[in-house]
Amino acid sequence: MVKKGSFTLEAACVMPIILLALMGSLYLCFFVHNRAWLTAAAYEAALAGSMEGIKRDGAVSETAGMRCKELGNMGFLGVENLSTHVNAGKKVQVSYQFQTIKGYGGFQWKTKAVGQSAVIYPVKWIRTIKSASEIVWGDE
Repeated sequence: MVKKGSFTLEAACVMPIILLALMGSLYLCFFVHNRAWLTAAAYEAALAGSMEGIKRDGAVSETAGMRCKELGNMGFLGVENLSTHVNAGKKVQVSYQFQTIKGYGGFQWKTKAVGQSAVIYPVKWIRTIKSASEIVWGDE
């Protein structure tokens, strides 16, 4: 025998757990999306800066920093205090640091996404490959 209102009581007890799991999974999905996006953006900015290095008086840091800011200003859900850092030398390294919005009980993740690329000299690389292919396969 089922008494009236028992389903209402059960739903009232179970619904907070279901909502907590649903909101937690949405929070995690936004976090993973933002981290993947910013990691790809860091690699793209590092590559843009590394290609600038072949130009005479190339502004490696400035180019990587400019591209880094362009890609970082896309507007991310759940991201606070987004900061960037560019380090240029033989390799160009771009990093984003960010925090997630405060969740349950003030819980907040601090995350860093890093991308790096060696300074690229495409003419030198093509000449090396061409000379290696001539040695291996000879003149064709």
